[in-house]
Amino acid sequence: MRDIFSSNYASLGLTTLALSSCFALALGCATRPVADDGETLGEGDSGETSAGGGDGNGDGDTTEVPQGKRARGIHLTEVEANQGTAILIGKDGAWVGPEERNAFMIRDRDTLIRTQHVVDDDWIPREITGVLHLRDADGVELGVRTRELFVEGPSDPKSLGSEFYFSILADEAQPGLSYWVELIDTSEVDASELSEGTNVTPEDYELVGYEQTPLEMKVMFVPIHYTYIDPPTLVEPTDEDLQYVSDDLLQNNPLQSVSYELHEVYEYDNQLTNLGALLSPMAALRANDAADPNVYYHALVDVNGPAVNMVAGIAQLTGESKSGASSRVAATVWFKSPPDTPPVGSSGTIVHEIGHNQGLQHVFCPQAATEAASPDPNYPHEGGKIGVYGFGIRSFKLYTPTAAHDYMTYCGNAWVSDWTWNKTYRRIRILTEWDYEGAPGGEGALAPNVPLLVGTLFPDGTEDWWVMMGPAPSVEEIGAEHRIALGQDGELVDELYTSVSLLSDNATVVVTAALTVPVTEVEAIVRVDEQGESHPIALESIHVDRGVKLGL
Repeated sequence: MRDIFSSNYASLGLTTLALSSCFALALGCATRPVADDGETLGEGDSGETSAGGGDGNGDGDTTEVPQGKRARGIHLTEVEANQGTAILIGKDGAWVGPEERNAFMIRDRDTLIRTQHVVDDDWIPREITGVLHLRDADGVELGVRTRELFVEGPSDPKSLGSEFYFSILADEAQPGLSYWVELIDTSEVDASELSEGTNVTPEDYELVGYEQTPLEMKVMFVPIHYTYIDPPTLVEPTDEDLQYVSDDLLQNNPLQSVSYELHEVYEYDNQLTNLGALLSPMAALRANDAADPNVYYHALVDVNGPAVNMVAGIAQLTGESKSGASSRVAATVWFKSPPDTPPVGSSGTIVHEIGHNQGLQHVFCPQAATEAASPDPNYPHEGGKIGVYGFGIRSFKLYTPTAAHDYMTYCGNAWVSDWTWNKTYRRIRILTEWDYEGAPGGEGALAPNVPLLVGTLFPDGTEDWWVMMGPAPSVEEIGAEHRIALGQDGELVDELYTSVSLLSDNATVVVTAALTVPVTEVEAIVRVDEQGESHPIALESIHVDRGVKLGL
């Protein structure tokens, strides 16, 4: 579940800076506002910086190494690869191998390479050129990348303008790519009395470390025509809106690509007092569409405000099996204020709710205005912080480890942590593999759809029941926490055991049972809870989806 965003998330206090070269390193144009001069925003609260500032243009791509001697008096302390979360690939002149790394490197994905340095006490400020050497898996050397920088002192990891940074483009980011970095003195200053320094990392080509794995995400956005209110509302996102959301999903997940579609409009005429009421219709819709099991269906609804009862988004927490396809559904309140601005808040909610669809629990953040339901006790970084530097490969923004919060918190300045990056890597890999299995059928094939009775039990005591098509709950998922009694002529026709799951608010319950007889052949349906108390379900209140096959 996603609460209403706090004000420091909705407005990051950014100022617009036109990047003259559109980041000629080709990590992508900064289509969103970025901060001036690469400085930390505010008083360190935002932890978000850009590549503005610095004397180097950072866009050199040549086949020749600049003329000059190795820089003296300066020491490379770190070489970082960042595709969203920081991964050390070099430290104190040596290569950092896979066993010492904190996260996965993703092939076919733009990559920022940046270094940190310190200088000797007797340092002479002067111009230094950083050089990134690359060699592909076939041993072919690619054009070197260079950045000229007037070095006055040690680098500041919060400011790209104070350090050497380079790019590896998506088509170059392949398994087998290797690198090394050197610093060359391109000034005319006599620095011969300075120490030799650590001006090369590593000493020879070593692997950047890209994984072989294909990693893709597919999302179906469903615009809701909400006709209960007067006048009715209809979400009509622009291409630019959807691209903004797609970029957010790409930046915050270990992916090569995000594929998204905009579904036909879905008519919804019931009063929406709990956002979770949209999830059963979305599950029915994806079943009717015969959607692939790895497609996320995401409802977008306009309620003339930022939330429904203080909730901006809600989702099913889903497992990693094909049988969980019907629960890969979520809903977000689509809200832009003013209407002609990018969907910053809604986009962040979508990233958060799809995180739940990927099986992520909340992350605790003590500064949140609302306490997150059921936070994951295993999250390793104190206060819900991201723990390492984050970087947006589309926005070209840097997020600091102690000011930015994991996007599964309720705190502002949200970004992906290395822990969440690794958690979603496994889920994305599994779902992507389903598209590469070949012909359908055989082991692991999606179970056939059958008529289901699905109830959503809201915290206020109300219930919403649907009959829809979908895969039957597995034997492992079925229990007696809630049972469904079917009656006819005063007699018990059948008693159904159910699967039970909590939505991301940790309060709304979804109960699912495979029907053994058509609902048209029963006179009474009663839910029996774990205390043995009976809750009759009014037959006239049950929504029967258009895709249901009544004959069993």
